Amino acid sequence: MRWAIVGFGSISKNKFLPALNEAGGTLAAIVTGRPESVRNEFERDVKVIDKVEDLENIDIVYIATPNSLHKEQTIICAKKNINVFCEKPVGMNAQEAQEMAKFCDRSGVKLGIAHMGRFNSYNVLARDILRSGEIGKVGIVKASFSFVNVERNKWRYDPALSGGGAIMDIGIHLINSLRFILGDDVVEISAINENLEYPVDQNAAAIMKFANGSLALVDCSFDTYGSVSFEFRGDKGMMYVLDTLFQEYKGRIIVAKNGSFELRDSIDKNPYVLEIEDMEKAVKTQSKPATDGWEAFKDMKIVDAWYESSKTLKMIKVN
Repeated sequence: MRWAIVGFGSISKNKFLPALNEAGGTLAAIVTGRPESVRNEFERDVKVIDKVEDLENIDIVYIATPNSLHKEQTIICAKKNINVFCEKPVGMNAQEAQEMAKFCDRSGVKLGIAHMGRFNSYNVLARDILRSGEIGKVGIVKASFSFVNVERNKWRYDPALSGGGAIMDIGIHLINSLRFILGDDVVEISAINENLEYPVDQNAAAIMKFANGSLALVDCSFDTYGSVSFEFRGDKGMMYVLDTLFQEYKGRIIVAKNGSFELRDSIDKNPYVLEIEDMEKAVKTQSKPATDGWEAFKDMKIVDAWYESSKTLKMIKVN
């Protein structure tokens, strides 16, 4: 299928484009604010332009621009009958997510969100282990994602462009992955954030209650050592899931029960390739992408509640 990339930063160049080539997709156009410099990197069959409105003959567009631009660019593409594969988070808040999902539905185009964590083979295995009942009913969950963000003069530190800090950038990964692995939705949240000297959240922590009664202790940080970890405590055992949300696709699973620990292996597949293949399949078969606009809307309702709770210091229900 013919793809366009909107926003040609590091994630587009270093992760998405190589994955697109591996998946057999065709890069037909790039939209960037610096078309002259980017044009020199490609053959003439790749059209390099500076306006989304000028896209033509495109099946799917991959949007990897600052969060504040996602809604506008998605609507422009939907009006042109172009399917949209948008980087997370889908928009600045749940209202934008809902408006984007509705508009794409009315326009008859697919809206998918780039949550590569859903395609990490260890996250898939973790979901299967929980579904099997091997560790029993899960009562307590811990989830953490952190790294030291050294690019503190970039758009992610401008709330007008990003909508927030660690929660919007990596907390959203934890939310989406927990909902996927547990197969459940958050109904209440209590949270606290710390901005330090910056205008966006640097460190954030929350307690989330899921519909089935599980409690999750969730934290994310732009200011602490790089780590991704999940811990699921059941009444028959425990499961640790490690390193499954980093851009370098990998992972580990440790299951603890009956006084012993066991490593579980899974086949490593490039989740960036798998998410592209999933989006193309959704367009070809008129099925739902793994994370469609309405799944992203659910994620953003949790994000909104996280911010509201941290401001009011109250428990917030997620409707």
